[in-house]
Amino acid sequence: MMDTDSFELLDDLFEPVLVADQFGTIVYYNASFLTLFRTTPRSMKKQTDFKEYFSSIIPDFSSFYDRLIKEDQMLSTELSFIIEAQVSTIIIKGVKKETGDFVLLFKDVTVEKLLNDKYRAQLEELKNTHSQIIQSDKLKVIGEMTANISHEINNPLTVAIGNSELIGFALESDDLNIQRESITKFQTNIDHSLDRINKIISNMKEFLHKNEDKKEYCDARDIVEKAISFANPSIKGTLIKIKIVLDGPVPILLINRVKIEQVLVNLIQNAIDSLKDSETIDPLIVIELKIENNGNFIQIFVKDNGPGVSAENRTKIFNTFFTTKEIGKGTGLGLSISNRIIQSHQGKLELLESKLGANFKITLPAIGIAGHVNGNWEKLINDSDKLTRVLVVDNELNILNLCMNFLSDSDYHFLGASSAADAYKELERFSVDIIITDMKMPLVDGENFIRELRSKNINVPVLFMTSKDYVDKYKTMKEELGLKGIIIKPFTKDELVGAIGAVVNE
Repeated sequence: MMDTDSFELLDDLFEPVLVADQFGTIVYYNASFLTLFRTTPRSMKKQTDFKEYFSSIIPDFSSFYDRLIKEDQMLSTELSFIIEAQVSTIIIKGVKKETGDFVLLFKDVTVEKLLNDKYRAQLEELKNTHSQIIQSDKLKVIGEMTANISHEINNPLTVAIGNSELIGFALESDDLNIQRESITKFQTNIDHSLDRINKIISNMKEFLHKNEDKKEYCDARDIVEKAISFANPSIKGTLIKIKIVLDGPVPILLINRVKIEQVLVNLIQNAIDSLKDSETIDPLIVIELKIENNGNFIQIFVKDNGPGVSAENRTKIFNTFFTTKEIGKGTGLGLSISNRIIQSHQGKLELLESKLGANFKITLPAIGIAGHVNGNWEKLINDSDKLTRVLVVDNELNILNLCMNFLSDSDYHFLGASSAADAYKELERFSVDIIITDMKMPLVDGENFIRELRSKNINVPVLFMTSKDYVDKYKTMKEELGLKGIIIKPFTKDELVGAIGAVVNE
């Protein structure tokens, strides 16, 4: 039993303290304890067992006590309780002495929690406000292009109506067999026109309503082409040309597709407006794609040969509400929002020095780096050493996106690579716990990818992901390459998570 004289040292502490003997009987508490739990010495004399006392007040105290018994020293999570209709939140540090006695120290974090909850609520409000501003900017872009888009829809609609009338005339013929070929051609023209209208409307709906937080693996050239398709109505009837330059293989990005499209649409539309206003001779917009820094970063350049940005405006170009356009034509939100969108992707948007026109440069992390900062930040920060990292290698981006979605709410951290070459870089950059690779891939297939790893003494457990056609081949390689299993396409979430779990629990 602890020396009761030593308790005098605890009397003047601001932190609440309670001591119980080896039998659980409360033998000491200080004044701060009485204040925290709104009790009196008279009431405390009636308490014979500290576990029963706290369990009746604090719902989760029993589990804390059980852990304290096993480990002798324990720091609780935040524990909430209600006394006199007021909610309090505490953290308990418990120590079980060699004598069997218990010392409990209480930290009142009620005020901190309230402030933290208020701060988080304010952050959520700011996030919602920011989302509304981004949506407003998208609506502005759509509004600027509405007239041109209406014209874009009218063209195929006119073709469809005209061909429908021609079918009507053909059906008046006495011999429909003679008209069969013509009717088929008219019908094909109608189908093509309606498909074109449907594509225009689908693109607009996707641009306006797609999930703002979801990231997916995307072909960078597809993103650029989609952005150009939005801007194309604005250059109808002009001499402006838009050219894509690709330096090397097509980059793959892990991004929110709609947000990056929004950035590119803003940059392209700004270039178009500049070229129109300046009446530039042979107006040209060049969009260039590059992979830089040993494959770690993707760069997208949007250049034009217009008048460029004046030295006076260069330092203000990304400021909120700053615009060089006439009143009513620009809000000054486009570049400011674009800059924030790129920053939210751990990237950078810059206006480069250029002898001719404006030259904007977007830098985004390649999928290897982006994959490590995507998803549950709290899990990455708090449980980094405990995370099971799963690298999926497949040249089909829809398979990477499917696997990422399947594992998003699991205990596994997803990483993706669209080729064996990307996977090699990923393995040089970070360690992984499991590799899932497609069998059939261009350049280097799954078999040769794993053989190369094994030759380098990289013995990470491997699951093959392929069609039924390759099951027999898998069986012949299983022992030689130390394969852990096969996932047959198409597969469900449970099948994927189950296959990974079987390897982890082996």
